[in-house]
Amino acid sequence: MAREGLRRYLSGSVPISIALHLVALLLCVVIPLTAKIVLPVVSVEIDDYVRLAPMPPPPEVAVAPPPRASSTPAPNPALAPTSAPQSIKPESNDPPPIGAIGIDPNGLPPGVGVGTSVGLTSPVQILAPPPPKPSGPVRVADLPVAPRKTVDVRPVYPEVARMVKVEGTVVLEAVLDQSGRVTQLRVIRSIPLLDQAALDAVRQWRYTPSMYGGQPVSVLMTITINFQLR
Repeated sequence: MAREGLRRYLSGSVPISIALHLVALLLCVVIPLTAKIVLPVVSVEIDDYVRLAPMPPPPEVAVAPPPRASSTPAPNPALAPTSAPQSIKPESNDPPPIGAIGIDPNGLPPGVGVGTSVGLTSPVQILAPPPPKPSGPVRVADLPVAPRKTVDVRPVYPEVARMVKVEGTVVLEAVLDQSGRVTQLRVIRSIPLLDQAALDAVRQWRYTPSMYGGQPVSVLMTITINFQLR
């Protein structure tokens, strides 16, 4: 009985299901493939408002014509005239005036030329400015003439240095005033037992006044004193 019912069920429903699937397959796959498909037409034309306007022509540039050369050249006052003048004017003995800044109208500065050819009555002498006055003592090497010693005092050999037999050279830096007197002294090379004797002697020295640029000046010089035992 069970087999009979199953056989009846399969014989009635299975064919119907197959037929329905075949119809669905035809509707979904076969019919669309065989149908005539119309593709859309793509427009290649551009609307008027999209089209680009042509470039405007470049502006015209006005070119000025080249200047025409004058057929008659300008007269040159430096050249000799080629035609006789209409009248002769009397010459004036007055010199031409000089400009506000001291320049002659002919283009030459004062002092250039001879006589009245440039409108000058006498040449102008240009003097060199005087040399600046030094603010401090002038070194003796910079003077045109070195000062000359007029008063000389020999140093006294100290007894202590003589007893211990000390010899050597003391170097001093001295400043002379405008009259030639020693106003400042400084020891550059020292020998302790001989420095004071050298200072005492040099303070009494006198020199001739020194001139620099036509003016009396103070002088900076170096003095060396030798101490030797005899």
